[in-house]
Amino acid sequence: MPKAKSASASKNPGARAATSEPSEASLPLVLTAAEQDLLGRALRLLVNVQAAPFCARARREGYTAEEHREGWRLLKLASGEQRPLEHLFVEASSGGVVEGAERMQLLQEVDTFENTWFPRTRAIIRRVVPRERRDGFEVAFFKHLEQQPLGPAEIMSVATFLRRVEGLARNSDGDAKKVHKVLATRGLTEARMQQMRDLLARLEAGAGAPAQSPRVLAAELERARKEQREALEGLRGWFNDWATTLRQGFPVKAQIQLGLTMLKRTAAAPGEVVEEAPPLDEDDESAEGEVAGAEPLLG
Repeated sequence: MPKAKSASASKNPGARAATSEPSEASLPLVLTAAEQDLLGRALRLLVNVQAAPFCARARREGYTAEEHREGWRLLKLASGEQRPLEHLFVEASSGGVVEGAERMQLLQEVDTFENTWFPRTRAIIRRVVPRERRDGFEVAFFKHLEQQPLGPAEIMSVATFLRRVEGLARNSDGDAKKVHKVLATRGLTEARMQQMRDLLARLEAGAGAPAQSPRVLAAELERARKEQREALEGLRGWFNDWATTLRQGFPVKAQIQLGLTMLKRTAAAPGEVVEEAPPLDEDDESAEGEVAGAEPLLG
């Protein structure tokens, strides 16, 4: 869900560099479900199109050896197949150990915390701090601090927020102490904050990683992540191009085997998970009526 951004929040990239949290460049590149689906369908096309009947028909549609090699090149880059193991060690020590569904669940808990306490704190400041200084107080508290979309960036934003709240309690300013007291009475107690610190530590932990991660320059990690992200975009364009072209030259069951079209259950409700059909022979066209229609382009 999009987050409302503070008008006073700065996007100064140097603000986060000074913190002790891992930089975004060192955090693992997390592929979305749609991106993982793209990798799987592209792999199915690249492997199955090599079968003689499929290959001959694809060539008639303009599918060349150069295009085939380009598809493999993009797939390898997009999947991270060519990234050195040292990169993965560094990412693991920066929060990449917790994987899959568990990691996403932890990130969702952080997201819920951020969505709850960022706006509540802003509203409490606006109410508790006297009118003549509330604007300056709000700007100071939320300087270089804004809500982030669901993902690794929230680890840093919430950690910064927790330190700011701790600072309210230690500050000799009477208004700061009032804000802290109200936050505690609303549920942001020391116990709740410690719970969130522990959760962030699980996301940042390097358990299982080498005792000393190989030294990899941040610029090198960032360059590799950028190349992988660009390859994902390139692979999406390549696949959508050939999926659109080849659908017109193959029967439905061949499209399914090539990953060009996905088979939907006839009773599927809106938003229900799509199930793939098992591999089918190209010359078996008897089930065309079972397909609800070609899948939209992967966006």
